[in-house]
Amino acid sequence: MAASIVDGCAAKPGVLGLSRVVEIDTTGGPVFGGSHKANNFLKAGEVVLTFDDGPMRAYTRPVLKALAAHCTKATFFMVGRMAAADPAMVKEVAAAGHTIGSHTWSHQNLTPLGLIKGRHEFELGMSAVSKASGAPIAPFFRFPFLGDSRLVREHAKTRDVATFFIDIDSKDFRTRDPKIVHDRVLSELAQQGRGIILMHDIQPSTAKAIAGLLTALHDKGYKVVHMVPKGALNTVANFDSRAEKAIEAKGDAAKAKPLSERSVVWTMAPPDARAAKVEEAPQPDGAKKAALKPSTAQPDDGEDLPWIIGKPPAASVATKKPEVTTSSTTSSTGSSTGRTSATATKRPSRRQFEELPWQMRVFSQ
Repeated sequence: MAASIVDGCAAKPGVLGLSRVVEIDTTGGPVFGGSHKANNFLKAGEVVLTFDDGPMRAYTRPVLKALAAHCTKATFFMVGRMAAADPAMVKEVAAAGHTIGSHTWSHQNLTPLGLIKGRHEFELGMSAVSKASGAPIAPFFRFPFLGDSRLVREHAKTRDVATFFIDIDSKDFRTRDPKIVHDRVLSELAQQGRGIILMHDIQPSTAKAIAGLLTALHDKGYKVVHMVPKGALNTVANFDSRAEKAIEAKGDAAKAKPLSERSVVWTMAPPDARAAKVEEAPQPDGAKKAALKPSTAQPDDGEDLPWIIGKPPAASVATKKPEVTTSSTTSSTGSSTGRTSATATKRPSRRQFEELPWQMRVFSQ
């Protein structure tokens, strides 16, 4: 790793800017962040800003605007399908000077997968983000849900791809309240003193919190380090062709149904923790949350990709709620008492998108 040149505007007074740019040598697939302290390149008071799961322009753009206002840089770990759905947004992130890495093709938890399926997610994600960007991306990778897979990590080493974990978790998927995100990041950072910060540029809470958070980091004296790769990623031809088909398919679908009409909000919670309580969204008394059953189906190629453009496939649309009839009885005093008919049909559980077992909910805007 070697220091690179920092942009001149990063030294402007009143902005967070950059402390330095660090060039990462990914030869042999090193691992950074979390418990991997041997590769820690951060000094006291230094942070790395990272964003997962995008791009989603409704939230990625406010993040880009805030970063630009503070003349600072971040690393975006993009999901292949999201990148294929909006290549223009990927190019916008790259044009702003940020580093782009991969976060798999469809955000599956790789921990229980074998090498073949795990390699598929890894390689197709790399190819899709690269093709959407129009230029080689950084050989940087992050596991969905931070779910480590020894097999995939060993594969990443053979591909000279660095893997990144985290030190500070915003947990922005748990709340819509930007203040909670702001306070959590600063609180964890105060305890650890430095680290790789995880946020999501698909979350409204982060989109609203980021400007104030960057100002707070500046005011508290923290310094941002920007990670750049020493070398570019080399993708695999077979997966490149699949990625190109995916981008073409999503482009055709977008002409009929713009991406902006739908917003998918993802979570960092692993599949076995889907029932975790979500802050600011309490359930009604007595209500029970239906458990989400993960799909075991694996993507075979990049052609059947309807889920992110417009409405989900017909087979995945939630079943309409059945009507429940009510009747009333009138007492001798004239008051009415409502009661539910015994013949009321039981409400079916909502069916999730089969290709997205990790999805938690869609936040209404």
